[in-house]
Amino acid sequence: MADRVKPEDELFLVAYPYFNVNEMLVVEELYKEAVFNTARKLIIFNGELDRIRSGYYPSFFYPKLAALSKTLFPVMETIYYIHNFKGRNGGTLFSNKYICLHQQEVMPSLKEVALDILPSA
Repeated sequence: MADRVKPEDELFLVAYPYFNVNEMLVVEELYKEAVFNTARKLIIFNGELDRIRSGYYPSFFYPKLAALSKTLFPVMETIYYIHNFKGRNGGTLFSNKYICLHQQEVMPSLKEVALDILPSA
């Protein structure tokens, strides 16, 4: 990955790195080799990170992917998050006018959002 980075690169935008599980591993490689300890920024757009965080990919079969929850994810900052909650009474964290219905400093689990936050909003 590092051989593709140019000295003048300031920002990396990675869109949809979830089609193949190895794509997120390449994102980690980019971060380690070209972003960490530099002024460069890395933005991941729609990365389906919850699949990795929640154990959707079993760590026994995907140990490198599971390790991201301890290596890359803790240094990331989530700036905007919408999730489609399905069920009898589905919901989103934002209304159709993008009015914030809830915010907090620590990212809640999907279970907390579905059972605690959405019903109270």
